[in-house]
Amino acid sequence: MSSNLKPQLSLQNIEKSYDSQGKKVQVLSNFDMDVYESEFISIFGPNGCGKSTLLHLIAGIIDSDEGTISIKSNAEDVISIGIVFQNYDKSLLPWRTCLDNIGLPLEAENRFSKKERRKRSFKILEELDIDLPLDSYPYQMSGGQKQLTCIARAMIRRPSILLLDEPFASLDYQTRISMQEILQDIWGKTNVTTIFISHEIDEAIYLADRVLLLTSRPATVASWYEVPLSRPRKLEMLSAEPYVKLRTDVLNRFRSEVGK
Repeated sequence: MSSNLKPQLSLQNIEKSYDSQGKKVQVLSNFDMDVYESEFISIFGPNGCGKSTLLHLIAGIIDSDEGTISIKSNAEDVISIGIVFQNYDKSLLPWRTCLDNIGLPLEAENRFSKKERRKRSFKILEELDIDLPLDSYPYQMSGGQKQLTCIARAMIRRPSILLLDEPFASLDYQTRISMQEILQDIWGKTNVTTIFISHEIDEAIYLADRVLLLTSRPATVASWYEVPLSRPRKLEMLSAEPYVKLRTDVLNRFRSEVGK
């Protein structure tokens, strides 16, 4: 990225620890990260290294012990962050229909009627070209439909940044591939700055402009990798030489980090 660009998101000197059974566990240490507007960033690293903690810090769900997190606001001086969790069954309200789950973030603002929330839910689905069984309840929906509901819900407030915490990990392979294509399409339509956590290296590279590899806990930046693949991405790119070389480079560094 050009040094002349101002990051949309900047983390500087982040420190985060937890108390576990009376002991202090350091999760992030001296962590710095810059993400630029409209980028798609994938984060890859060892299990338990702090990837989800990092997203929760950016979302404001938890606070850092030290350091600063700066987010550039939009033209209306508003900062909005959408987040999609891995476990869709726990993040959807089972007594709400698909349509009313999508509109839930607007209800929290306490300024939209039910009619207006539904109108805006219809509109975001139309804009993103997402087809869902709107009158169905979560138990009546497939895993892919539930996660699409969560993505639409995260997008309904037109966020500046979209955070996705291993959103496809619970899906079967065929559905996962389909969801990757849908997410690509959504990103292409909206250009929303996206930070995507994955434990699948192929998925992480395939979707991203840059891949961030983390060290083992306490996590810091091991390396950044530019993804030299044109868009729109096609599955056949996964057998091309630039992809194979990048995948090998990332995995070799990953193995060296895990082995430390």
